Amino acid sequence: MFKRTGFLTAIGAAAASVVLAAPSAVAAPTSWTISPTGDFNGTAGVTVLTDNNGNKIQCATSAASGNAPTSPVAGSPAKLASISAISFNSPCTGPFSSTWTVSTTPSWEIWGLDYAAGAGTNSTGQTTGEIRAIKAKVTGSSILGPCTFDVTGKVAAKYNNPSAGGSNGTLNTAGGGLTLAIANKVGGGCGIVGTTAGFQGLYTIVNGTSGQSPVISG
Repeated sequence: MFKRTGFLTAIGAAAASVVLAAPSAVAAPTSWTISPTGDFNGTAGVTVLTDNNGNKIQCATSAASGNAPTSPVAGSPAKLASISAISFNSPCTGPFSSTWTVSTTPSWEIWGLDYAAGAGTNSTGQTTGEIRAIKAKVTGSSILGPCTFDVTGKVAAKYNNPSAGGSNGTLNTAGGGLTLAIANKVGGGCGIVGTTAGFQGLYTIVNGTSGQSPVISG
């Protein structure tokens, strides 16, 4: 069911989604500004779900949509957006000639923890946060047999503000240190599946009306 180089490349999230990390953030913000707010869409190329045994499940593309509330948003940390839908192309692939589908249960939540002005990919500001309330079911089959399991929890993420007036704001879930829990494993193909997983995905986020990426500041 998986290649030994990996086993779960899929949630992408994740998204999903707007969460961030900053090089030189001072105190955590108590108020956040998002512009523009409203509906947004996110698209990603390859996403990878990797379990603690090193198995990977890889999905070629992922898409997400959600909503950012009207600013300012108070709190430290603060819920900056909700992900109302997230999908992964099927089939995703893994070890031992395995193929997988990933079904998600929104809504997932994007939380901001810290902010650094002038940081990030475009040097226009970076938010450090988490994508929370992740819930997905992964179903697959390989030469080892069928397997189904649940993935839940949260992942660390960084949102990089776009370049001035740009549509290149990105939500990056690579790295972080938080882990997702794997549970309810059913099927003979689940024998090599671990108990925790990490998720890698890079989502470009754009506002559904303007087509511009949101700018977040704290």
